[in-house]
Amino acid sequence: MYIQTQLQTSKFENDELSELLSQMTFQIHSFGLWEEEHDTQIRYTTDDIEIVYYKKGGSTTIIGNKEYHCPQGSFLVLEPYQVNISKNEGEEAYAYYYFHFDMEPLHLKPQFLSLLTKHGPLVYPNEIRGFSEMFERLVNEAKEKDIGYSSIITSALIRIIVFIMRAQLKRGKEDAIITVHSPHIALVNDAIAYIQKHFHEPIRLYEMAQELGVSTSVLYKAFKNIMNLSPGEYIQQQKIHYVQQRLLLNESLTYLAQDLGYSSAYHLSKAFKQQVGISPRTYKQHYKNLTKQ
Repeated sequence: MYIQTQLQTSKFENDELSELLSQMTFQIHSFGLWEEEHDTQIRYTTDDIEIVYYKKGGSTTIIGNKEYHCPQGSFLVLEPYQVNISKNEGEEAYAYYYFHFDMEPLHLKPQFLSLLTKHGPLVYPNEIRGFSEMFERLVNEAKEKDIGYSSIITSALIRIIVFIMRAQLKRGKEDAIITVHSPHIALVNDAIAYIQKHFHEPIRLYEMAQELGVSTSVLYKAFKNIMNLSPGEYIQQQKIHYVQQRLLLNESLTYLAQDLGYSSAYHLSKAFKQQVGISPRTYKQHYKNLTKQ
């Protein structure tokens, strides 16, 4: 007796999000589970990207001047150099899993962060389900450190990133993912690496262009084409993000101006207000008031 069967197959096709993520590599700096049995309030910043998954209790987290109520089972994305104030109140216990990580190539980082937080940094439990068991297995992988464990944890991070981006795209049905193809990409990545290396110095466009073997006009046009910013605008943006973080660790504006290559605290204060919208002093006072609430 012969039974006729039919093989069901579908062609495996790439899509815009998969194509974008295939260009990226992810470096996890830390992964783990934080637990606490008491109400807490903490204020902190991070140099990398953090994704939090609330296992128990949730939190109220202030990012910038916005407050987010993060329930159990939700995801929260925290961008680099932001000041975050997290309050855990009214629950019997608190626990969350966290990834701290960064990604390359650097020119795709703004687009990557935009997709993760397109319609806000908080993704609710009804938008993404079924991750509790996966996180428990990942904690065991991190403890046992069996061969290949880091690949398993990185693969899980990519899965989470995809589901968060899906949730963001579903919120805004008009959104589309645009993959940039340009001969300038390698040059811009090299320029960003140069900026990071010389971050605590005055960075001059002609010196950077000379180091990279191109003219200043070519470097300028490449940056505008890929980043939609001039090199000078990008450098100032990154330095002011850094100042926002360090001010809340009580470093003085005078010290930060010297540390970052500004001619004076006055010029740094002027650049800060231009980008943030308020003076460094008002910025510090604003967050002191928030932590007293």
